[in-house]
Amino acid sequence: MVRRNWKRTLALVWSIVALITLVAADPPLVNEPVMETDLSAMPRVIAAWLRTPYGGPTPLAVIIAPRITTYSHLSAFSYTVERDGSLIASNPVSDAVLIDYARANNIRVIPTISSTWDSRNILQMMSDATIRTRHIDALMRVARSPLIDGIDIDYENLPPESRQPFTEFITALGTRLHREGKVLSVTVPPKIRNDDPCVVCRFADYAALGHSVDQVRIMAYEYHGRTGTPGANAPIWWMRQVAEYAATQIPREKIILGVHLYAYDWGGKETRAIWWNDVMDLKNRYAGSVRYVESEARGIVGESELTYAIPLGRGCARSKPECVPPPEEKHTVWFVDARYLAAAWQIVQDYKLGGIVLWRPGGEDPEIWDVMK
Repeated sequence: MVRRNWKRTLALVWSIVALITLVAADPPLVNEPVMETDLSAMPRVIAAWLRTPYGGPTPLAVIIAPRITTYSHLSAFSYTVERDGSLIASNPVSDAVLIDYARANNIRVIPTISSTWDSRNILQMMSDATIRTRHIDALMRVARSPLIDGIDIDYENLPPESRQPFTEFITALGTRLHREGKVLSVTVPPKIRNDDPCVVCRFADYAALGHSVDQVRIMAYEYHGRTGTPGANAPIWWMRQVAEYAATQIPREKIILGVHLYAYDWGGKETRAIWWNDVMDLKNRYAGSVRYVESEARGIVGESELTYAIPLGRGCARSKPECVPPPEEKHTVWFVDARYLAAAWQIVQDYKLGGIVLWRPGGEDPEIWDVMK
C-alpha cells in the first residue's frame, strides 16, 4: 500500500513538472492585438413600435402581417404605468394575437411600457423606494412570460432632475432582467450634444444607460413638431448629428435609430398626424402640389412637402362676371417615403449602429419595404 502511494506521488510530481515546462516554453502573447468585433458584419435590428392606428381599431397583427418577414423585433405599446407603480394593459386581446403571430415567425417580442405625458407619477415612482420596487416587480411579472423576450421602457417628458433616479431605476431593472436572461431596451429623446438645449432630453444619461441596457432606442424625430411652424420632421442632416453624438456615448451595436413614418398636416384647427397613404389621398382630392426637398444649406433633408387648399364655401361659374372664388384653408404637409428610409438606413450603415426602429407602420409608402430588404 505504501509503495503504491509512492508511485502515485511520483506520477503527480512529474505531471506538475511537465505542466510548468509547457507554460514556460509557450508564454501567453500579452502584446498580441485584441481582435475587434466587425460591427458591419453583425445582423441589424429591424424593429417597430406598434399602437392602434390613427384611423381606427385595426388589429396590430393585421398591420404587420404583409411585411412580417422583414422584422426582427416588435414592440406593441402594451402597458401604461399607474400612480402606485402597477401596470395597466392597453389591449391584451390584440397583444395576445400579435405575440402568437410574431413567435410563429421567429420574431422577438419586447413590449413597450409607456408613461402618460404627465410625468409626475413616474418621477414619484422612481424617487420612492417602495413604489419603485413594486413597479420593477410588476415589470418582471410581464417579462417572465416565456413568450416575451424583454421589456422596452418609454417614459417621456421627464424633468431634468429625474436624470439620476431614472438611471438608478434602469440599472436596477436591467440587473434583474439580465439575471433571468431577458432583454432591456430604453427609449430616449434625441440629443446632438451633452449640453443640448432640449429640456425634456436632459433626463437621459446616454453613457450610463448604454452601460446597463441592451438597446438604446433614440426617437430621432420631432425636429419640427406639431406645435411649431411647418418644416421637415427629421431632416437627414440632423439625424446624422444625433447618430454621431450617440456613438460617442453608447456602444454602437446598442444604438437603435428611431425613424418616423408619420406626417404632420398644418393648416386646420389643429395639426394632425397622418400617414403617407392619407397624404396621397389629400393630394388627389384637392389637386395638391408635392415638392421633394433633397437638401438645403445644412445638408440632406430627404422629406417631401405637400401644399393644398380646402375650399370653405360653394364655388360659382367662373364665366359669370360677378363670380368670387370662395375662401380657402391652406395646408402644408411634410412627409416621408422610400427615399427617406433609404437615407436613414444609410446612417445606420455609416455609423455601424445596431439597427432601426420604425414609428409606426400602418399606412406608409409600400416601397420602403424594398429598401428594408
